[in-house]
Amino acid sequence: MKVSSHAPCTPLEFSVDLELPEELPLDEVVYTSRQVANFGRVFFYGVVDSLDMQDGYRVKVRITRTEPEVFVAPQPGAEVKRADAVVQAMALHFDLMKRKMVAGLLADSQPAYYNVDFLSGEKGAHVNIGGISGVATKTSYALFLLYSLFHSPAAGDSRAVLFNVKGDDLLHLHQPNSQLSEGQRRLYGKLGLPAEPFADVAYHGVDQPLWTLKQFAEREFIRYLFSEPDQSGTLEFAVDRLAEVLKEAAAESEGPELRIGKKAVHSYTELAKLICATVEDKESTWFENVTTNTRRAVVRRLKGIAPQVESLMGPGQGFDYEHQLNVVDLHRLTDKAKYFVIGAVLRTLYEGRESRQEDHPTVYLVLDELNKYAPRESKGPIGQMILDVAERGRSLGIVLMGAQQTASEVEDRVVGNAAFRVVGRLEACEAQKPTYGWLTPGLHRRSILLLPGTMLISQPQVPVPLLVRFPFPAWATRRSEVPG
Repeated sequence: MKVSSHAPCTPLEFSVDLELPEELPLDEVVYTSRQVANFGRVFFYGVVDSLDMQDGYRVKVRITRTEPEVFVAPQPGAEVKRADAVVQAMALHFDLMKRKMVAGLLADSQPAYYNVDFLSGEKGAHVNIGGISGVATKTSYALFLLYSLFHSPAAGDSRAVLFNVKGDDLLHLHQPNSQLSEGQRRLYGKLGLPAEPFADVAYHGVDQPLWTLKQFAEREFIRYLFSEPDQSGTLEFAVDRLAEVLKEAAAESEGPELRIGKKAVHSYTELAKLICATVEDKESTWFENVTTNTRRAVVRRLKGIAPQVESLMGPGQGFDYEHQLNVVDLHRLTDKAKYFVIGAVLRTLYEGRESRQEDHPTVYLVLDELNKYAPRESKGPIGQMILDVAERGRSLGIVLMGAQQTASEVEDRVVGNAAFRVVGRLEACEAQKPTYGWLTPGLHRRSILLLPGTMLISQPQVPVPLLVRFPFPAWATRRSEVPG
């Protein structure tokens, strides 16, 4: 194989001429070298990005690394060699990663790696995963990333909070997958990972309340019952007043119960009735200086949402994230109740960070359907919190692993702040949106053909996106996969 003399050679790319039966498939890592005056021998490493056989067999190579770093072009006619595992690791900058975790398998079945420093907040943070629902395996890859992280030396005391939004798919992660084949087990071996379920999992909101009424009051969770992006300033003023009164009541309540005056309140419905009973009272503590129409709007929301959130509050320990993987079940809830839970969980993470300061573990927040919760066009309280995590989470120790079908419909700053960008199969029109400008022209076309279990990944330290595949889950992702 030789560097082509019939196509441009630049410091960023070169072409290779081949003759059949010689082959050089897409994603192969190759290298060449030349003697450069005053610098000695310079090596050029790269990844095969495209190929064609129109006028002979020619492939284009995107340069990923030059050693030493001298920006000159490869020499036409120079010999091109395939990289072995050691050279490939150098070509893709894996050798420079002090803290790393596996990202999947490359075309030659060698492991690809992520630099954890760009995930954990040390140098960067956040992951964004996009692709068609049901085909792009977004949640499966997010779980694989967590599994890889938890089995890496860089994991430390990391925790994850994961929302289960579709059926009971994520309520069996502590169980082995009965459908895992021996071939898939060998793939885990190639990645240096055990083929086992998650070891330390807690499930929240399945059969127990998530918070006590006192926690609801003292943490101002009532704000997340009003999560519309276009709510008026007068409504926000009314909600501020309710939150203030509830927080004062919680501070004055001794013991675990919430007391309003001298009366113990035992359920959300009871609390809502107590507030709504004063709607016509001009001297109401709850509605001080709030207009009649706004009061009635508040009452309609408090009453209307009661059946949806009643089971989320009650006596018990409540939600925490003391386990390594914490799954919050949302799949039975209405959209309004889901908004409430997500907002309250985010508030809990923020308060945990404030109370524990530097002792707070890094928390990875896995949230699908970002186009619903942090849309580009308008944002309510939940969208603002997600944006805050994207912009400040690195310093707070809260890392967003967000996913969506259409990243072009998500707030730009939420997607743009992600150090790791990942896509599975994309819809053809979506793939052409500027949001996916990090893909090369060839990868744009390939993104609409990706099979489940194959992803395109980008990270700051590797100058080109890579195609990786990851193994079938070793943990059960639905009831039918649980042994027995």
